[in-house]
Amino acid sequence: MKHVTILRHGQASQDPRFEDFDRPLTGKGRKHVPRMAAFVARTKTKPDWIVSSPACRAKETAEALASRLKFSRPIVWDERAYLAPPTTLLEILRETPDVAEHLVIVGHNPGMSDLLAGLCTGGDFRLNLQMSTGALATLAAQIVHWRQLRWGCAELLGYAAPRYLKGLA
Repeated sequence: MKHVTILRHGQASQDPRFEDFDRPLTGKGRKHVPRMAAFVARTKTKPDWIVSSPACRAKETAEALASRLKFSRPIVWDERAYLAPPTTLLEILRETPDVAEHLVIVGHNPGMSDLLAGLCTGGDFRLNLQMSTGALATLAAQIVHWRQLRWGCAELLGYAAPRYLKGLA
């Protein structure tokens, strides 16, 4: 069994001086990441692989998560994850080395919400759950090799958004 945590980047600046790729997290976005990291740290299987969009807001989220979890491996920065559709995100997940047991992917909507829906319900993306900024979902997939990951093969173990985790940090 493999585990996947899908993490949407934290709240990002709307300042028009920044190009979309370069938008940093807001103070609120930075404040929420430790809550989400605390939630991830409580999972049964600890994350051992992080892949992220290299966009500033996703990068800051992934780095804060890795720091909080005292993550020892380098984060994998995958340019394909920037504003990626769910099919591209699935492709990225399927390329994960099999030594990884619990992968965290950090990225953007609508791709992250659609990835969650597709993995849980199939390729029709009908879960009716839009991941808010900073939200995460943890799934279990009954697979041995990441290349076996496909639509509809995962079970949702937990979902959390920063506003629900005010006591964690």
